[in-house]
Formats: sequence, structure tokens, C-alpha cells
Amino acid sequence: MARKRKAKPDTDVDMNMTPMIDITFQLLIFFIVNLKFKTLEKKLLSYLPTDFGLASKPQIVEESFMEVKLQQPLKSEDARKIMFRKTLFYIGRKRIEGVDTRDIHSQIYTRLKDFRSVTPDAKGKIDASKGVPHGHVVSVLDIFRKAGYETITFVGLAKNAKINNEWFLKIQKGLEN
Repeated sequence: MARKRKAKPDTDVDMNMTPMIDITFQLLIFFIVNLKFKTLEKKLLSYLPTDFGLASKPQIVEESFMEVKLQQPLKSEDARKIMFRKTLFYIGRKRIEGVDTRDIHSQIYTRLKDFRSVTPDAKGKIDASKGVPHGHVVSVLDIFRKAGYETITFVGLAKNAKINNEWFLKIQKGLEN
């Protein structure tokens, strides 16, 4: 014969959360206290003597640069849109003339190579004005690398820089028109 079990009345079980919150805060405080912040690596505090060693006056070091300028003709010289104008190449103040771009690039390469053979520690500068196609700048950069130049810098003008060069102002005015 089967026995009937007594049904337990439904009772709500209340959990006391205070001990669990207490343990959580204790663990949090424990980890914060034992946290070690990463110190600066590669930083050496050193107090070097100032009464001897290098000269107190900076020495002027002469560096030899070969500069290639890339510019767009003025709007008065070429009425086409800036992207269709022919780029002008200069080494120093001398304009490089050629039948086509390949001829101009070969002339630039020979001049750079000749200068590099005379001054092996020479550095390169690329000065591209507003509107010069990116491809021309990259091709001149490649020519510098091919000629053996290891240090090549780009010349730029800050937005708020004062310009004392009338020639540059003339070009800038022509490009904006």
C-alpha cells in the first residue's frame, strides 16, 4: 500500500546578501592594495657632470643637401585645371627641361648620382608645392632612393608661416586663381 506524502507548504527562501557583498568588497580592496603599477622602463635617472665633457656652445655642422622642387605653373601661364597642368621640376634654381617625364627623371637621377659621388654623406630634400600630383612626388622619392640617398626630407610650409619670398607668393596667388 502506498503512502501519501504530506505536501510542503510553499515558502519563500530569503538569502542574506550582506555576507556576499562584504566578501566582494574585501576582495576588491585586496586586489586594489596589491596592484603594482607598471613603472617606466628604459628610463635611467642619471646626473651627468656639467663642468666637463661636451662643449657648452653648440657646434655648427655643415650638411650638404640636394633639393628637388616640384611646382605647378601659374594659372596665367596654363589656363587648364591644376590636375592637367605640367609639373615643373627644379634642382636648386635650375629648371630641368625634357621631352617627357621619363627624360626629366633620368636627368634628375644623373644629377643626384653625380652630387652623391662628390659628397657621399649628402641628404635629399623634396619641396613639392600645392597641386603637384602625388605620383610625381613619389617618383622623385624613388629617384633619390635609387641614387643612394638614405636621408630624404620633405619641405613644407606651415599654415600660418610668414612668407618673405615674392616668387613663392606669386606662384601661390596663381594657383589659387
